[in-house]
Amino acid sequence: MAFRIATNVASLNTQRWLSVANTGMSKALERLSSGYKINKAADDAAGIGIATKLNVKAASISKAIDNGNQAVAMLQTAESGIDQIKNILTRLKELATQAASDNITDDDRDALDVERGKLEDEINKIAENTKYGETQLLKGASTGSYGASLIPSSGISAIDVSGAVAGTYTLSVLATTGSSTVTLTLQGSSTTQTLTATRPSNYNTTDVNFSDFGIKVTINSSATVNISSANAITVTSGTSSFAFQLGDVNNASDQISIGIANFRTDNTSLLNLHGYDIDSKLDAQGYLTRVDDAIEKLNTARGQVGAAQNQITYHLANLEAMYENTRAAESTIKDADFAAEMANFTKFQIVTQSGVAMLAQANQLPQLILSLMR
Repeated sequence: MAFRIATNVASLNTQRWLSVANTGMSKALERLSSGYKINKAADDAAGIGIATKLNVKAASISKAIDNGNQAVAMLQTAESGIDQIKNILTRLKELATQAASDNITDDDRDALDVERGKLEDEINKIAENTKYGETQLLKGASTGSYGASLIPSSGISAIDVSGAVAGTYTLSVLATTGSSTVTLTLQGSSTTQTLTATRPSNYNTTDVNFSDFGIKVTINSSATVNISSANAITVTSGTSSFAFQLGDVNNASDQISIGIANFRTDNTSLLNLHGYDIDSKLDAQGYLTRVDDAIEKLNTARGQVGAAQNQITYHLANLEAMYENTRAAESTIKDADFAAEMANFTKFQIVTQSGVAMLAQANQLPQLILSLMR
């Protein structure tokens, strides 16, 4: 056995093993403190990549679950409005049945027709005011077709009819040096609205919001005098489409869509009661048929809303299972096993304490060599 003073090999060896034990104890402490066995890429380069993907997927699925719950609430709101419209249609059927009988007079029918008009107005109000947040649910989507003069070179850059009621409107623009007077009129009625806007210069535009009609017109610096039948705006109401993102991928299997019809009484709507009355026996008989048709269409539309609610509910159940399983998979990769980590910590703690004691002994070896020199 060689005895050396210049280099204490035993001490160096003990220090190396002490460093290993200290590193192991520090890692165990880190895992016990964070709850994760992977705290940085160096711990498991492949594992942290997989865990990150699973974490992102779980977060997206969680938000998809929120989307689904809100979608169900949204459709329930729509159905509550449809239910009230159904109640009004039931009353309209009663009024029409009563008015179609010869046991009442025309004066009685006039009184019944007044109620009919009020109830149809209430249907329109329900269709307008049934909202989820700011989203109208029962009004349908309005689309427009425009006259030949309603183009940018004539001063009209854009027309937004998303909030408009079905009908034909006439637009006129009277431009002066500093301003433009824009008038919108609903054909077939005396309803009109005139607004004055600053005339834009160069390539700028100005929005003119006709709040009475739910129409917004964007004019540009080319605005001139445009009073002609070619300026007609024809608005038709159709189905509002709602698409719900119920998954973490942009594809059809992760989306559910539903169309909700326009429940106003306009001629282009689902119910199509506008312009018909019950102030005569013959009119009341015809109105009976129209109400029956409206109720049948309402039931079909309501069934579609209910079917969508059920579809979303089942989809949510699957999403919740996916979320649980995704989190479980992430946990097996990333989460620390506290029993194992506590055992490792205890082991390395004991080894460290033993190493410190042995290092003290190793550092005493040069003293023993000195005794040989006496």
